[in-house]
Amino acid sequence: MRIAIAYPPFKSEKGVALLTQNRQFQWFSRPTYIFPVVPATAATMLKKAGHEVLFLDGIASELSPEAFDSKLAEFRPEIVVLETKTPVVKRHWKWIAEHLSSGMDGTSGGPAPLPTDVKFLLVGDHVTALPEESIEKSGVWAVIPGGDWDFGLLDFLAAGCPKGVQPFALKDSIADAPWIDRDLVHWELYAEKNGNFRRKPGTYIMSGRDCWHGKCTFCSWTTLYPRYRVRKVKDVVDEIE
Repeated sequence: MRIAIAYPPFKSEKGVALLTQNRQFQWFSRPTYIFPVVPATAATMLKKAGHEVLFLDGIASELSPEAFDSKLAEFRPEIVVLETKTPVVKRHWKWIAEHLSSGMDGTSGGPAPLPTDVKFLLVGDHVTALPEESIEKSGVWAVIPGGDWDFGLLDFLAAGCPKGVQPFALKDSIADAPWIDRDLVHWELYAEKNGNFRRKPGTYIMSGRDCWHGKCTFCSWTTLYPRYRVRKVKDVVDEIE
């Protein structure tokens, strides 16, 4: 299948949306782009499984909405996966609706046309807390709750792409997660504009999901990853090397 993992750009007077795999959503006046480890792992898994994959981060790429839609339409995806969070979920609903409406045929001044049978999926902490809401209030085909949605996406495809809310499932082990194909996910977009790096270019890995402490009430990942799991030390060191 042709699958896009996509982050539509937003126009906002508040600044730049810090969305990719961030446990606390924020608007930044100065762009900061965090490397999205789980989405990047999902893209890598899909490619290894034989699917055609487009990883399109319109925010980190600093694309205009028009340029983003054009690139997405050119790929002609069968499935589009969006990571969403509470402050922007209504924007995502609107974006999905626009791409399922009359603009799909390229008329009426709508966005660049996508295939008429395209399926939209939502993942992330908001739809983990309120999975039914997005099914009811938008044209989304399915919701994959929980933090292990990279594994969940493969399960969804293996099950024949069922409609609706998919089971919340955590893997007992993340040892099967592959090393990320960093060219596929354009690692360079996240290598410079990040104040967390002592030296640049920089990047992220994930040696564990998520936090051994796991008690901070401000953090969404205590819900997404209620059980802490780690990779083997040798595997982590080998990836870094």
